[in-house]
Amino acid sequence: MDFESLIDELDNLLQRAVHVPGGKALIDEATFRQVLQEMREAIPDQLQIGQRIAGERERILADAKTQAQRITDEARAQMNARLDDQALVQAAKVRAKEIQTEAEQRAIAMRTDTNQYIVGQLGALEARLQRLLREVQAGQRVLGQERADRTEGGGQS
Repeated sequence: MDFESLIDELDNLLQRAVHVPGGKALIDEATFRQVLQEMREAIPDQLQIGQRIAGERERILADAKTQAQRITDEARAQMNARLDDQALVQAAKVRAKEIQTEAEQRAIAMRTDTNQYIVGQLGALEARLQRLLREVQAGQRVLGQERADRTEGGGQS
């Protein structure tokens, strides 16, 4: 299951709980612990997503660099093919410089877009993980309070 489904499962568990005065709820501990375990197992999946995004960024950057090099090489090849005519040589040099500048600008733009995308994805992942952590901590507090309440109540369930 993904995090969203597991969070929904916790929410459903809380909604199905027996509510008692004082803002407390009695939940099925075994089910709660099962969902927590599934969340713990899902964390590596979410980390793999982050790593895959970072790998995708590297691939995009490498592709951009390769494309820039290819464009530059093509410009050089075109320039060398026209060395006979001085006017054509000048035009080829100008065009090669334009192509190189354009390729560099595209590579910079792709790098910037990729970085923004990755930052956004990692930010979303961080927000989901933080929300999940808060929900798990809230569940632990509820269970701890119920345990404390049972202890204070003389061990009655």
